[in-house]
Amino acid sequence: MKQREISAAVIRRLPRYYRYLGELLQNDVVRISSKELSNRMKVTASQIRQDLNNFGGFGQQGYGYNVEYLHSEIGKILGLDVQHNMIIIGAGNLGQALANYNFEKVGYH
Repeated sequence: MKQREISAAVIRRLPRYYRYLGELLQNDVVRISSKELSNRMKVTASQIRQDLNNFGGFGQQGYGYNVEYLHSEIGKILGLDVQHNMIIIGAGNLGQALANYNFEKVGYH
């Protein structure tokens, strides 16, 4: 089976979807329609549906999207479900700022 090429614009929007869905989760939102999500993100509902259809079917017509499931699936697409180890070399201002940042919240240890 031939893989479909995903446009750079779709890839750039994925982290935004992930962030907005994370905010919805924090506010205990269980489901959301593409229209409601489009109002928050300033992207058309049609564009959201097209973007997400590049990766499979996540929503249900008349129901919308399960926020927790969609957040989890986009996280997997972005590779956030995998632990990344890192080492910081250098202890200048940038090295110290990086060392003090809580990378665990974004999947780095």
